[in-house]
Amino acid sequence: MFRCGIIGLSLFSSLSCLAQISVDTSYTAESLVRQVFVGGKTVLRTISYRGSYQSIGLLETEYPGFPLEKGIILSTGKAKNTIGPNSSPNRSTAFYKEGDEHLDKLSGRTTYDATVLEFTFLPEHNTIAFDYIFASDEYPEYVGKGFNDVFAFILTDISTQKEQNLAIVPNTQLPVHIDNINARRNAEWFIDNTDRRTAPWHDILEYDGMTKLLTAQARVVPGRYYRIKLAIADVDDAMLDSSVMLKEKSFRSFDQPLQAEADLKDSTSAIPHSIILFDWDSSELTEEARRQLQTFAKQVLTYSPRAIRVIGHTDALGTSNYNEKLARKRVQAVVNYLASLGLRGKVSLYRQSKGEDEPVASNTEESGRSQNRRVEVWVEN
Repeated sequence: MFRCGIIGLSLFSSLSCLAQISVDTSYTAESLVRQVFVGGKTVLRTISYRGSYQSIGLLETEYPGFPLEKGIILSTGKAKNTIGPNSSPNRSTAFYKEGDEHLDKLSGRTTYDATVLEFTFLPEHNTIAFDYIFASDEYPEYVGKGFNDVFAFILTDISTQKEQNLAIVPNTQLPVHIDNINARRNAEWFIDNTDRRTAPWHDILEYDGMTKLLTAQARVVPGRYYRIKLAIADVDDAMLDSSVMLKEKSFRSFDQPLQAEADLKDSTSAIPHSIILFDWDSSELTEEARRQLQTFAKQVLTYSPRAIRVIGHTDALGTSNYNEKLARKRVQAVVNYLASLGLRGKVSLYRQSKGEDEPVASNTEESGRSQNRRVEVWVEN
């Protein structure tokens, strides 16, 4: 009987070892975004990362039933500390690095050890989405105590600078954190990982609690540049690690039909828009630009908007003062041409010059600079 118990225990241990999660922190942010996270034909521009090199990595597991076989992990501590079994109720790593202003504002407190992954993209369709899991060692002791590690997925429309946090509890506007998803509140999205007898992922994950696989989703304007900021940080101190796991190839763009005719004007996917590119140091409209504006004008005449906003940009070559004036000339060229297409007197045209201040791609290479030499034209409801 004793010998069988030893054999059984050895077999169980071997199976557990074969099913462990692995975390590799040797990958660059560029390769993780391009090769692991983003699926389909989404056009990517600038990709950046801020935080400890130990806090971001490639996560993989072959554990049966685990909802995320491969993806990116972003942690407030060492990403490799994610690897189970869950043997510590208070796993902590302190890098003593800076926090993040978005997360400070969201939490209402000071953040530390921020891990921030950002990239600019150009969606092909009217909706973007991706799948993720949030896990934390702040469960369950600090639920309701105000000591919440904070994370957010901040989507920014570069044209309007409008921001929204996509990390929200399903069917609510509540941000995802331990106070909003736990054993008592929105429990249908919570997994308790403390009890080995009942916790499904106790043997592979260190964290005491986690969400089920959630989906972040937003409506976007196809062909308009957006920036997504994926950020997580400790709040008030650098104690008790938390992580966000982003599912492989789950960042996607797709078309989602409008539910009713009334949604047509409210949805950004139905709003006419255009991005007009210019040659270097030029404010002359190309033939392609004229064709784009002709199409835009036809759409506007059937849409009957309140106003059109025209925003000019440049690359970073030259002085900021010169670039601001050049952007203004580009705006005027677009406004004049739209007026000649029949919009004069039918809709208000608002002009704005941003110069070199809001690039959508890197200015270190011509391919990026060519995307920054642009005028964005969009309808204001």
